Amino acid sequence: MSSLYESMTGALREHWKTHNNAYPQRFVLTASAHAALVENRELVVKTMNYSNRSELGEDFLGVPVVVSDAGNVMVAADGTRVSLSI
Repeated sequence: MSSLYESMTGALREHWKTHNNAYPQRFVLTASAHAALVENRELVVKTMNYSNRSELGEDFLGVPVVVSDAGNVMVAADGTRVSLSI
């Protein structure tokens, strides 16, 4: 999870720098990557005693998350697909 999280936050940070703080269109994750992300985010919510959020897998830091076999990518504001290295 940490490499997925780091890859997603790094891609988002670079996107903000490149696109004047605009948010990307979405993250696209494979089913297994999405499941790992949700599982680990649920663990953080539980161990940090946060109130449980049902939308844990629906967005990542405000960016929609879509599950697809198309790979693990971020779709930039301009439609460019940026590969997430996990």
